[in-house]
Amino acid sequence: MLFLYKPDFQFRQAKVEKKVCLPAEAFEKFLRDPLQDVPCVVENKDLMCQDKEGVYHCLLVTGEGRRDGVLVEAEGYDYARYASYVPDAAALEYDSLSEFGAGLSRLADRMILEGTSDTGDGNWVFYLDQIQEGCDFSFSENPALTELLADMLVERPEVSLASIRRDCLELRFYPDFCKNLQKRQRQSLAGLVSQEKDSGDNMSQENGGQAMGTCLKDLLCARWENLHLVHDEIDYGLPHTIVELDGETLTEAGKEAWADVLDAKVVRVFQGYFGLQMELSGVKASRLDAFSAMLAGYCSVEDYENWVNEPEEEPAVPVMQEG
Repeated sequence: MLFLYKPDFQFRQAKVEKKVCLPAEAFEKFLRDPLQDVPCVVENKDLMCQDKEGVYHCLLVTGEGRRDGVLVEAEGYDYARYASYVPDAAALEYDSLSEFGAGLSRLADRMILEGTSDTGDGNWVFYLDQIQEGCDFSFSENPALTELLADMLVERPEVSLASIRRDCLELRFYPDFCKNLQKRQRQSLAGLVSQEKDSGDNMSQENGGQAMGTCLKDLLCARWENLHLVHDEIDYGLPHTIVELDGETLTEAGKEAWADVLDAKVVRVFQGYFGLQMELSGVKASRLDAFSAMLAGYCSVEDYENWVNEPEEEPAVPVMQEG
C-alpha cells in the first residue's frame, strides 16, 4: 500500500480502456520511477484522456505475477502524468467482478453483524436460501460461491470457524466479539464477587481495615470449566486449558504446594482469544504456567496424585462454563 500525507482526497471516476502487462522487472522499475518515459504509455497515449463528463479514460499497467497495478492517464505525454496505484487491478479491469466482490463483501458484513449481535453461545447458523435474498447470485446453484463466502468469512477477525452444510453456513465467533457472551460473563463475575463481598469485608475489618482483593481461591466456590489462567504483565504463550477447577480440585498437599498461585489477585475474568480467561497478578508467570500445566497432566504421576483429588462423579457445586 502507498501512504502519503494528503490534506484531502480528490476522487475521479475512471474507466479502463486497455490493460498492459509488463515483465515483472520492468513493472518494478516503473513503480520506482513512474515519471520516466514508458513505451507502453507512448504507444497508447491516444487512448488516455479526460472526457467532458470528467471521466478519466486510463491505461491499466500491471506486472507479471502481480495482483496490483497502476491506472495511468498520460494527458498526451509519454509518461504517467496522472497515476493511481491500485492493490487489486483485476477488480478495476472488470466492472462486473468489482460489483460482484462488493456484493459479497456487503453480505459478509451483514452476516458478521447479525451473528455477533444475536448469538448466545458463540455459534450462529445462516440458511443459504435466506442470506441470498436481495443478492444477484444463488448459492444453491453455485456451491463454489458458498465456499468463497466461507473463505471470506474466516478471514475476518470475528470468525474462528465456518462450516458448510447442505443448506446452511455455520459460523463460530470469537467470544471477544459476541455482545451477549461478554454481558453474561460480566454478570457471572459480578455475582461471584458479590458472594465474596461479605467475607471480604469481615476479613478487612479483622486486619485493621486493610483492603483485601479477590484472590483465585476466593472464586473457587464455583466450578470453572475450560479455564485459561493468564498473567497480567507477562505473556507466557498459549496457556494450558484447565478442564475443571474448584475448591475440591486440590488436596491439602496441593493447596500448600500451590499457595502462591491460589493467593494470586484476580484482575479480571473475560472471554478472550483462548476462550474463558482469568487474568491474575501478584504471582510469578512461570508458577502460573506450571500450575496450569500440572492440572493438564504435565507433571509426574506421583506429584499429580499427591496434589489433585480424584474427580467426583456428580458436581456438588455450581458450574461456570465457557460460552
